[in-house]
Amino acid sequence: MLITICTLPPMESKDGRYVPVKNTFAYRSSCPYNIYLLAAIMEQGGYDSVINDWNGRESAIEEIFDELLTFDVIMISSNSWNWQPTRWLIEKLRSVRDDQTIIVGGLQASLFGRKIIEEFPVDYVVRGEAEKSMIPLLRLIEKKGAPENVPGLVFKDKGEIRFNDLSQLLTPEEMALLPVPIYEKLPENVYHWLSIESSRGCVNSCIYCSVPHKKSWRPLSAETFVDRIETYIPFLGKVTTDKFLFIDDSFIIDVHRARDIAGLLKKRKIEIKAIWNSHIRELFEEDMLIEMDPYTEAILVGAESFQEETLQKIGKKFKPEDILKGTATAVKLGMGKKLMFSFIIGFPWQNKQAIIQEIDRIYDLISSNDACALINWLILNPGSRIWNEYYKGKNVSLRDSGKLYDQWKKEVFPVNNEELQEINYYIKCLQDTLPGGAYRFQHYAVENH
Repeated sequence: MLITICTLPPMESKDGRYVPVKNTFAYRSSCPYNIYLLAAIMEQGGYDSVINDWNGRESAIEEIFDELLTFDVIMISSNSWNWQPTRWLIEKLRSVRDDQTIIVGGLQASLFGRKIIEEFPVDYVVRGEAEKSMIPLLRLIEKKGAPENVPGLVFKDKGEIRFNDLSQLLTPEEMALLPVPIYEKLPENVYHWLSIESSRGCVNSCIYCSVPHKKSWRPLSAETFVDRIETYIPFLGKVTTDKFLFIDDSFIIDVHRARDIAGLLKKRKIEIKAIWNSHIRELFEEDMLIEMDPYTEAILVGAESFQEETLQKIGKKFKPEDILKGTATAVKLGMGKKLMFSFIIGFPWQNKQAIIQEIDRIYDLISSNDACALINWLILNPGSRIWNEYYKGKNVSLRDSGKLYDQWKKEVFPVNNEELQEINYYIKCLQDTLPGGAYRFQHYAVENH
């Protein structure tokens, strides 16, 4: 039984074929942790697999198809960004071979398990955290196990769609027992950062966010995480920076744990650099920042807005002045250059004037210190509360889900096309006035809608 576990990069359709979307922001270029971890779990259970990590390769969709044709079992991790090419591959493969077992996992599977089984020729969908599902699923495929033993499984039984209960979320104790991802198979010098996790889930539930496990933060202990860092260090040479990205949704929730992590790194004389994320109010913690500074390459800070109304509506529990306070603390400690803020513009209640005011506040923040900012236009992320409210009651096929986003933009996008282009141009002009330009004042431009 020849098994592959794989994932595709985000792709866009051009001239009738899918091509990878170029990643312009280097700090996001980290290796996909999940498929390397799941491959390790499979190996631990006695199953060999081939990892096909197309995120790190500029393969044409036709080349990917040819390669996948050779496998008996295909496990595809998918999300909203790579679903369209994934769908194309599934249908193309099935049109040539009807004896392959095709399995879809990842966030897309958790969100749209029923629709994937209904609309596409897949054998199984796995929802939720898949670590407890992998080995029972492979036993099922070998006809050595039963469907009901596979947590989170969605499948057809005599034409009827069946849903198995999700597995309980992994506890910190269970996470500590997970094997090391098979990073020895990671391609050399393709990714900038080596992915490592110290926790799962988030304590918040912001309306635009599609993090699957909201209000469910599960951290590894400081000692377990530092042990894991030591285990991963030999693989740092495979990434271009020799540095880590902590992929947690919420790394810094427990300030005392962060200080303990820094203390253990110092005690064991472990010299690393990492990117990690922080909420605004955690930047008030001077002692924590001082202790984490030697190990910090950059801090990703979800500020999102300087408008109090917007912060309240999206679910943030801080005020605009807190952004300035946290920034001032980091600057005082000599860490201003390490701050990378993210902001969102284009909420339905914002007009052009409000958006320009927001941009001006962001510009003032960045130009008055050495920090950077990334400005994102609001998008409809499947799984977010804003998506769920809009999607509710609409009978839209998964094949046409992109049309739902186009419809949403037409109905709620707060500015017209002329205003949109004026805003995009305004940001470009501001970028030209800053040392560092577009790197310091990054912007995902939106085209006409």
